[in-house]
Amino acid sequence: INACYGGTAALMNAFAWVESSAWDGRYAIMVAVDIATYARGPARPTCGAGAVAVLVGRNAPLAFADPRERTTHACNVYDFFKPDHSVEYPTVDGALSQVCYYRALEDCYAKFCDRVDRLEGKVDGGGEGFNAEAADYFVFHAPYNKLVQKSYGRMHLVDARRKYEKKLLNDSEEKKADEEEDSNATTTTTLKGDVATKSTTGTATIAEEYLTKPIEETYSDKALEGILKSVSKSSYSQRLSDANSASKIVGNTYTASVFLGLASLVFHAGGRGDLVEGKSVVVFSYGSGALATMYRLHVRDPSPSTTVIDAMLNKA
Repeated sequence: INACYGGTAALMNAFAWVESSAWDGRYAIMVAVDIATYARGPARPTCGAGAVAVLVGRNAPLAFADPRERTTHACNVYDFFKPDHSVEYPTVDGALSQVCYYRALEDCYAKFCDRVDRLEGKVDGGGEGFNAEAADYFVFHAPYNKLVQKSYGRMHLVDARRKYEKKLLNDSEEKKADEEEDSNATTTTTLKGDVATKSTTGTATIAEEYLTKPIEETYSDKALEGILKSVSKSSYSQRLSDANSASKIVGNTYTASVFLGLASLVFHAGGRGDLVEGKSVVVFSYGSGALATMYRLHVRDPSPSTTVIDAMLNKA
């Protein structure tokens, strides 16, 4: 169902079963297997194939600790589909599919920020809210690496637009409470000086024109694309490069893609000893058609220290 989202749908069902009163102590195994193949053309170099199995149970080192830390986007669109089952290649509108990916990511991400802020009590001035640099790592569905890099940049645009909208709202409320008649001019001056957002890890700024421009008009804006790449470059390298390493070698694996990314992150960051207790991983899964989910995993130290994998190996 919904192309590349199938593995995530199975994973969410496994999560629901393991955390329910119906759980009988057994483990669930989610298996995502797919082959990405295209006819001759620009998409063919992204072809790949892969299979990933995920063991799901309680007391896991990567924990889906709070089911509320999840948001979903759904719509009906024919960006990628297989109308002829006698042909192995899909029918794809590449430009539309990319825009659908952006829309799904931005919708999931904006709602995810709002939800996490509410859960952590950071609404209405309760502290710095969730943003594109708040998680230790991100894992994206990766049709090709450049799309992931551009999409992460767009998360910084969403952050800037959200900050701008909050500033407008706060200034409007302050204006109503202000008894001075000339407060409007003061507010306008302050606003333009503060809302042009600068990434803490980047060197470029996102101009105010992009904070008010209709979002649909930004998808094909190459100048903005370059700005967002510059703003997010350092953070991308820190938070996404490990997860994207495997897909650069293997190519697109469709429904297995996001789980291949997660395995790549565990291999690289875990191999360096960086995946320590308290770290967080935000996962974005997308399937054409379209359905997408963003959720957060937390790194924990299983107790007892012997994991189920160790137990299996010892029995063998």
